[in-house]
Amino acid sequence: MPEQNLLSKEHTQLWAQYSQQRDKQSRDALVLAHLPLVHKVVRKMTSHWNGPVNTDDLIGMGTLGLIDAVTRFDPLRGFEFNTFATHRIRGAVLDGLRSLDWVPRSLRAKAKEIEAAYAEVEHQTLRSAKDEEIAERIGVSIAEFQSVLYELSVSPLVSLDGMLANEDPGSDFKVSDTIMDPNAPQPDSELERADVQAILSAVLDRLPEKERLVVTLHYYEEFTFKEIAEIVELSSSRVSQLHTKAIYRLRGALSRRKKELRA
Repeated sequence: MPEQNLLSKEHTQLWAQYSQQRDKQSRDALVLAHLPLVHKVVRKMTSHWNGPVNTDDLIGMGTLGLIDAVTRFDPLRGFEFNTFATHRIRGAVLDGLRSLDWVPRSLRAKAKEIEAAYAEVEHQTLRSAKDEEIAERIGVSIAEFQSVLYELSVSPLVSLDGMLANEDPGSDFKVSDTIMDPNAPQPDSELERADVQAILSAVLDRLPEKERLVVTLHYYEEFTFKEIAEIVELSSSRVSQLHTKAIYRLRGALSRRKKELRA
């Protein structure tokens, strides 16, 4: 405990110095002090991924996010830096992965179909769509739908920190910027922060119980899928699949709302 207090005091002094001087030396010292957070975030993000990505590359991407977080963070606003930085780091890693573009285009296309199907069915029924309804909407069997869900679950396409699906490739609107980043300014988008929060809150409320629990434990309590699997007594792959379905319900609701605002 004394060592932790000493470290906290050192960080406070660094933040005070950087806030006053905005010098590179103080910034780099803060980045170095928080590098373990980058490793923690990357380890958690990749715990269920499959793909030809080098961990060192991901650490580099995440470090860029950490630098951005240090530069933008204002300690006087009373928010926790680790919470703020975690979502910047995740976003930077996902941006880097998108630039590598190692996810097959066919899987990206299928992901958009599933997102649209969830948006349409749940808008029409005002309840959580069943697997059979989504499979029928996209024209595949239940077995094929489950197979696609598995492929999505082990890819970086499934995350609340991913890009909000839209037709504008130049947009940098992230879900995490609006619901998980207390220091972020209002997004320059058709969807205002309060609008996004209201939509996500409504969809979260009507998620099936297990999906809602997985999302809550993963994003708000920061448990890994392996840890969640132990808590809910399911396999890690099943937890990953529940997470995938929950995310596409959320993304579908957001993308539909965005289209309504554009109409």
